[in-house]
Amino acid sequence: MAKKRVLLGAAYSAIEPLGLIHLAGLARDEGWDRKFHLVKDHNYEPFFELVKDFKPDVVGFTVYTGNHLQLHEAFRRLKKDFPNIQTAVGGYHPTYFPEESLSSADFVVMSEGFSAFRQILNGKAERGIMPLTELSDFPHPDRETFYLDYPEHAKSKIKSMITMTGCPYGCTYCYNSSTLKELKISPKIAAAFIKQGMGERLFPQNIRNLDSILREGMEIIERWPAETIYFQDDVFGFDDKVGGFLDQFSETWPEQVGIPFHYQMRWEMTKSDKRLDLIKKAGASGATHAIEAADPEMRKKILDRHMDDEVVFDGMEKLMKLGFKVRTEQITGLPWGITSNITSMNIDADLEMLEYNVRLRRVTGGPTMAWASTLVPYLGTKIYNICEEFGFYKSDNSDIKDSFFDISVLRFMKEWMGPRRAKLMKDDPSIWLPQDELERYRDQNAELRRKFNLFALIPEGHVLARSYLNQPTFTNEKLSEMTLAHLRNLPNNNAANEMLTQIDYINSLNGTISNSEQERTIIGNLAPYFGSLPKGDLAAKRFLEYGRRKGYLPNVLADATRHHLYDNVLYSTSENDRPHELSTPRQSTLK
Repeated sequence: MAKKRVLLGAAYSAIEPLGLIHLAGLARDEGWDRKFHLVKDHNYEPFFELVKDFKPDVVGFTVYTGNHLQLHEAFRRLKKDFPNIQTAVGGYHPTYFPEESLSSADFVVMSEGFSAFRQILNGKAERGIMPLTELSDFPHPDRETFYLDYPEHAKSKIKSMITMTGCPYGCTYCYNSSTLKELKISPKIAAAFIKQGMGERLFPQNIRNLDSILREGMEIIERWPAETIYFQDDVFGFDDKVGGFLDQFSETWPEQVGIPFHYQMRWEMTKSDKRLDLIKKAGASGATHAIEAADPEMRKKILDRHMDDEVVFDGMEKLMKLGFKVRTEQITGLPWGITSNITSMNIDADLEMLEYNVRLRRVTGGPTMAWASTLVPYLGTKIYNICEEFGFYKSDNSDIKDSFFDISVLRFMKEWMGPRRAKLMKDDPSIWLPQDELERYRDQNAELRRKFNLFALIPEGHVLARSYLNQPTFTNEKLSEMTLAHLRNLPNNNAANEMLTQIDYINSLNGTISNSEQERTIIGNLAPYFGSLPKGDLAAKRFLEYGRRKGYLPNVLADATRHHLYDNVLYSTSENDRPHELSTPRQSTLK
């Protein structure tokens, strides 16, 4: 008897789809053949070709808000063309909008899906919504099949893993901020969660067995190239008690796997020197910590992130002393003007976030990289409710992209109003930016986000950013001209002087980076940009590589910069690295 076949899919990402490869491991253990498909740019035609060729019995996709409408359309077409294929969806969007998701799929899996997926494969599931009723152990992931289907992921020197699901925090911009009481789901579905002891959170905590983590780590280093593991846990190393997970992990990971890793954590967790020492002992090389907003009241009252500036600065200082490379994360384009205390507004508030990182770097030496996104008010999150309540956003999310690197969909107030007055006057057009000023701010916000990584590394980069963003148009040539002038106006600043040396070095290399006259001109115009980045020669080469395929556009430059900083700086474990400084010309020639 032929094996049954399951096709698993998601939107394309450079990061392995961890949920899917664990589900594929479950299917492997149940005796099913597996294939993966990652959809690029919402183009489902290759997916339908694969369906014709592979002839799956079950098709399952993980879905998030932003690609849900295209997925619904594709699944309706799939059911029409192949009525005998069973379809299942899971992930954040189906979990928080199960009734809507049921319109295009046979099975809607809410929350963690191991138990439900096993029922579907074994023919024991009834069509409809499948709430989480029990937690299951993580199946051993099927990386082999995934890497056969996507060899570019197999070649990546950065591999991702996860040690647990379920974040204990409730940041308002995250789906985890909403509980069962706040969702538009039937009482029967909500009761199914509560009856099984799942609590109010739709993604309860599920910690993997340490042996399974070690087994996966050993398999990676034995079979596929990897220099770094990125643990994608929302909060890694939460359990630091004696004999707890982190204590055992710090003893066994270096001994049995021995590969450096990057992790994500809350600033509050850095208060524990013991936790940081254990993570260092385990072999960590870097960390990601989110700041999100420079204003403490915005962090606490609007974003539900209760941390003081002192915790951030003390935590960063500790991480720098441990030799970690640190990425900060922040959100621009927030709903400013509704806090009790007066705050800066719009682009001024965004620039304060940049200045926060510049000051943090000046005082502590970190961050190594400062990453910024633009707020997307996803349906089902508390920040969506806040934006809707105060008039910043009125839509069903059909207008959002599948990325938080796009133009903001919010409208913005002219000035600070305070919560009471803002709510009372939200329908008064006079309190909102007129269309031309709104479009101008959206453009400034998008350009700041694209260049955030650069400005945060430049001494007094917030000053440069403000001057640049006040220009009527944004061009690479103007940015380079202003960057060079800015650095020259800081003659006694060692970092600025080193960047000027690097700019000269990029100019000297320009003839060797490319044989194309057009590309040499492009790099020459951007020499101050690349010279202000660590290992700027590698950044220049990556931009040319991306530009040949996608065009030499601002968003392509931003993507190339971000990916360069990931691969060659933040996640790099080379002994020649100087994590928080620029590479010298000699170091660059050694790479």
